[in-house]
Amino acid sequence: MRVLFFVLLFSVALQGLQGNTCLAQVAPCATPAAFTLADALSRPGCIQELNLRRQELEQLPASIGQLPRLRTLYLNENHLRQLPEAVTQLDSLRVLFVNKNSLLTLPPAIGNLHRLQQLQIDQNLLSELPPSIGGLDSLRFLLSAYNNFTSLPEQLGNLTQLDYFDSSHNQLLFLPESVSELRRLRYMYLNDNKLQRLPAQLGNLTRLEELNLSNNQLEKLPASLGNCQNLKVLILSGNQLKTLPKSLGKLSKLEMLIVNDNQLTALPRSLSKLKQLKTIIVKQNAFTPAARRQAEAALPDAKIYF
Repeated sequence: MRVLFFVLLFSVALQGLQGNTCLAQVAPCATPAAFTLADALSRPGCIQELNLRRQELEQLPASIGQLPRLRTLYLNENHLRQLPEAVTQLDSLRVLFVNKNSLLTLPPAIGNLHRLQQLQIDQNLLSELPPSIGGLDSLRFLLSAYNNFTSLPEQLGNLTQLDYFDSSHNQLLFLPESVSELRRLRYMYLNDNKLQRLPAQLGNLTRLEELNLSNNQLEKLPASLGNCQNLKVLILSGNQLKTLPKSLGKLSKLEMLIVNDNQLTALPRSLSKLKQLKTIIVKQNAFTPAARRQAEAALPDAKIYF
């Protein structure tokens, strides 16, 4: 009886498998990744990852939009100058790498990718981000370094889930005021630009842990910076700073302060309150011997490099 039972059970299962198209596709979907577009399009309902890295691509066909389950798309290190608008139809996309190409523009509707969490567009020829970028409301990582940006859109402030932002090595002259709305941001790299000023409310970024503003044209910092209570690393080297705001004395978690190659003549006395501050680099400034001694006396637990 038990043998007959299992025979009947196997027969029912086999009939179900043959009559269910979803189950019948188990074998083709066993590998939800592809390394050629042709392979991906041959089983569009299966593919969740498509890796086209380093394939000498000069253009991407619109048929890329026919992969409804695609979650990860690697297009980095090719020769792409633009992306087809069809990319914005990939509703399931979470990760998009198009760094190290020759992109001149991004699709105007890129903001339609509401599930996108990581966007890497660094090392291209981009001069602007489309306003729709603000529609990427799930984005956590935005890497846009080594492009030709002179400004960023105000809509950038809509990326309220952003955790990591790198727009270093561009031509940025200023930041949109809306940057202060990125309240989940923990890492921000804006070094090697041409920034002349910072948003007054930058201190709203209370979760910020690391901020790199080196090699810009800053002459002063907003007092609100002292409100970044979680800041651990602050890099300000290569600017035109003559003083640092007293409010930096409120950065109770600050561990490293790098301010070399500026025009400082002293450190604010308020820094003596920072018990976690262990490393201060202030080389190539204008400290007198007396100012050096005063700084060392005020910060006996920190190593100061003059």
